[in-house]
Amino acid sequence: MEPVSAAFLALVCVPAAACLVAAVVLWPRFAGRGVRPVAARTGLLLASQALLTASVVLLVNRYFVFYATWDDLLGGSTTNAKVRQVQPSRGAESAPSGPVHRVTTALGPKRRGHHRDPAQDGRVDRLDVEGARSGLEGQAYVYLPPQYFQPQYAGRRLPVVVLVPGGPSDGGPAWLRQARLPEEAGAAAATGHVQPMVYAMVRSVRGLVPGGRCLDLPGVAGGQAETFYAQDLPLALAATYRLPQTRAGWGAAGFGAGGQCAARLAMLHSDRFAAAASLNGRFGLPTDGSGTGARTVVKIGPRTGRPEKPVGGRAGPKPVPGDPYGGSEAYRLDDDLTWRLRHFPPPPVSVLAAAGAAGPDAQAATGFAALANPPMRVDRLLVPGAPAALARWRHDLPAVLQWLSAHLRGE
Repeated sequence: MEPVSAAFLALVCVPAAACLVAAVVLWPRFAGRGVRPVAARTGLLLASQALLTASVVLLVNRYFVFYATWDDLLGGSTTNAKVRQVQPSRGAESAPSGPVHRVTTALGPKRRGHHRDPAQDGRVDRLDVEGARSGLEGQAYVYLPPQYFQPQYAGRRLPVVVLVPGGPSDGGPAWLRQARLPEEAGAAAATGHVQPMVYAMVRSVRGLVPGGRCLDLPGVAGGQAETFYAQDLPLALAATYRLPQTRAGWGAAGFGAGGQCAARLAMLHSDRFAAAASLNGRFGLPTDGSGTGARTVVKIGPRTGRPEKPVGGRAGPKPVPGDPYGGSEAYRLDDDLTWRLRHFPPPPVSVLAAAGAAGPDAQAATGFAALANPPMRVDRLLVPGAPAALARWRHDLPAVLQWLSAHLRGE
């Protein structure tokens, strides 16, 4: 029994409830003075407090999935996936990008009254990835659908979607618990509207510079997020699972800032990703209160297509405290996807700009779609209301998965 399993929760929560009831019922019986009544009341209080605290901690852990396994909690050994790595873009073997540790969890769907069977329920693994190229360490939950384990799919490579976190609250656990992605993906595949796909839900990236967003920042420790998502993570996934060897089977998706990151990965790394879905993603410059979101007029170099450096000895913009770009106008604009569409040739990718019709992100999705030109294609998905949290996207998630399924191809 793992810390997040229902059986273990029942093993702790049921005695906690029983102890609480016993404390209420038996308290008058242990009234009075003396060693025995005092010891009895003390025991009831301590037992009730301990069991109730343990129950609350376990319930919170089950919702946010801080510790999925006992090895994760106690620091035990993990399983090394020692296989040769595969380059997703060309299918050629390449040097290992670093250790990949895989652990099977009990977080996947399970049929009531049946033992867990990957060929019927699918499976959720936890991957710990040490990125040799980025120097960052990441963790992801990988949902493998039942078809991955079925004999008729043994020779097939299912498409894969990398789900990028936009912050601590919408990483892998949020996709598992709040959006209930494995259940929604399984139900959508059962209808035949969505092909079976593998989903890699990135939980966290250790060592990432705060506010560094999804781009590489030269000279900044922990500023290689784009390298991790575009190189280290795909290589680690391809090394561990049976996945497509070409870009046609690789996609990205995210919510909020993670949605903008997913679109950026597809646009700047079209050799690895063919499609991306952005949920409530802002495509312009970030506005985080640090002053980095203000627009400035810059001159574009005719040969490089990038902002020109100041001339005549004039100093460039001074770094703002907390500015992840170090005061660099070039790197700040490089994070503006709408600016890139205006000044760079469109990449051969497909992007879904999804937002609530009544929310502030609908205008951003519409403006971004209007800037796209072939071979790039941007589709809009405006859902009712203004879903500001990932949990509120659950009922509209099948439409997003259906779009991804239509733009990705297995092998």
